[in-house]
Amino acid sequence: MTLVIEDAGDGDFTLLVTDDGAVEARKRIPYDGVLRFTTETRALPTGRQTSSQYGLGVDDVIERYQARTDTETPRVELAESVAQALRAVHQEGQDA
Repeated sequence: MTLVIEDAGDGDFTLLVTDDGAVEARKRIPYDGVLRFTTETRALPTGRQTSSQYGLGVDDVIERYQARTDTETPRVELAESVAQALRAVHQEGQDA
């Protein structure tokens, strides 16, 4: 269950929590793939040139999202929404 926290619109970043519990800001880049700022820890795909950053803290992901979008949502609201989504994903994982 991927939970979208905020979608900045077409061609812009989306802030979300993945079904694995990673917090991620992502944007589709035409002909290039997806630019991600995420708490997920994994190596970058081989052979791809990307500016994606992995292994970030939750606050770092939110900070990068806010810096790259025109969101008017206060940081504290984004952080609370992320925390609620993380709790929901964790609870669903326990129920499975």
